[in-house]
Amino acid sequence: MSLTEFSASEALELFVKGEVTSAALTRACLDRIESHDEQVGAFLRVDAEAALARAADIDAQRLAGKPLGRLAGLPVAVKDVLCDRQTRTTCASRMLENFRPPYDSTVVANLKAAGAVLIGRTNMDEFAMGGSTENSAFQLTRNPWDLQRAPGGSSGGAAACVAARMAPLSIGTDTGGSIRQPAGLCGVVGLKPTYGRVSRFGLVAFASSLDQIGPLATNTKDVALLLEAIAGHDPRDATSLNV
Repeated sequence: MSLTEFSASEALELFVKGEVTSAALTRACLDRIESHDEQVGAFLRVDAEAALARAADIDAQRLAGKPLGRLAGLPVAVKDVLCDRQTRTTCASRMLENFRPPYDSTVVANLKAAGAVLIGRTNMDEFAMGGSTENSAFQLTRNPWDLQRAPGGSSGGAAACVAARMAPLSIGTDTGGSIRQPAGLCGVVGLKPTYGRVSRFGLVAFASSLDQIGPLATNTKDVALLLEAIAGHDPRDATSLNV
């Protein structure tokens, strides 16, 4: 069984038992991206060197018995609409082709704090305005189950990469269906959280009264795991729920 076939929850159990390392899982995901993403087109950018370095650091911390976050060592793909100071954020638009944010979005910061290995940035409809991921300025994303079909959108890359087992977890955004619809078309699980549950600080807005950031995974348990890592009150978002 390939390491990429394990769910996120299963991988965490293997990490704890010492049967699999984050570096091994991250390498397996990167190999899967290299072998499949030329056809699928889920990722706009992948930083293999940074991901492997992060995974090795998490492995070293785990071996040393240091306290770790709830996602420690798990590869996570992020829709290219969330600010991350360590990489460009393009929103799949030529207008932002070289934009490097000066700060992390709250969700990205939460992922880093939880020990996630941020493996790459996924394709989307430009500025999240679309429902098929055919409207990216850079490339077309295809449904991994049938390359002649669309993966849905606007979080098509986030759904397709999970369906193709390129990453066990991904982050998308949903305004009018942009997580739920591609999750349905790609046969994965996606959730639009309750408005205010997840901070929108650092999200490039489409419609702020409806936008929400949410998780995608192969099963509901993993979706819950990822949601727990990214949710929480944030005073930088005026609509964030303090519950």
